[in-house]
Amino acid sequence: MMNINHNNIKLTIIKKPEEKDIKFLKTNYNFHPLVLDELARPTFYPKMENYQDHAFLITRFPQFNRAKDEVQPSEIDFILTKDELIIVQFNGFQELEMLTKELEMEQPRRDEFFRVSSAFLLYKIIDHLLRSLYPQLDHIMKKVDNVEYRLFKGQEEKLLPEISLLRREVIDFKRILNPNAKILEEIAENPKEVFGEEISSYFQELFTKNSRLNTLVESQAETLLVIHETNESVLSNKISSIMKVLTMFSVVVFPLTLFAAIWGMNVKYMPLVGQPYDFWILVSLMGVGTIIFLTVFKLKKWI
Repeated sequence: MMNINHNNIKLTIIKKPEEKDIKFLKTNYNFHPLVLDELARPTFYPKMENYQDHAFLITRFPQFNRAKDEVQPSEIDFILTKDELIIVQFNGFQELEMLTKELEMEQPRRDEFFRVSSAFLLYKIIDHLLRSLYPQLDHIMKKVDNVEYRLFKGQEEKLLPEISLLRREVIDFKRILNPNAKILEEIAENPKEVFGEEISSYFQELFTKNSRLNTLVESQAETLLVIHETNESVLSNKISSIMKVLTMFSVVVFPLTLFAAIWGMNVKYMPLVGQPYDFWILVSLMGVGTIIFLTVFKLKKWI
């Protein structure tokens, strides 16, 4: 547990809450039992609850897990009172940890974040966390551009798993981030007594930033869908071309196989067999049959 006090505003950070942390909050604060119950375990969706003297806000932010190569949600819960903000962090969130360390060590950062009220501190922290998502989104956009560049470079088969994994990243990013918009909009439109009317414009700005991020993610999702469909089309055309060549090869070989099968039959009397130059006559017939088939294919513009 970390505590930071500045300008009569207190910030408390609890990482991965345990039973002792819940007991501490229950003993030292008059929080609603539902809030304490929510803090006992992670929640799978954002929400905002407003009580008589405190507000409870659950947010989720996408975080890229490099070890598993996937985007995972990081839940951050906020309890806001008139002069204190409590942050409950369930997962590792590097940007939040760096920010709290800066607030603890650097006076200018504290002056910037603690200069108005606890509600303003909440706005500044959420704003910082939303801004931290842009580098992650830039990373996804660069990978999308790279896949698009390689699309017509003869790497269709290699791109299939990459496109699938990238689409999963974008979908997960959007799925985690998008629900925050409704909560931020609700606070901006109905700033209750705990938040204060003056905080409305700040949370309207947060809603706009969250929506802008959603728009960018949606754009990448649509781009990846087009890339996926184009890659599937290129692969399909490539397979069709291969099947076309194999089919023509089979048809061309057919007369050769037919001639060989007929004159290979073990019968007493067989035309041409035993005649002078019988082998060369049969080979010539096979060649003529092949040329006829190739000529027909050429006239039909199949080859």
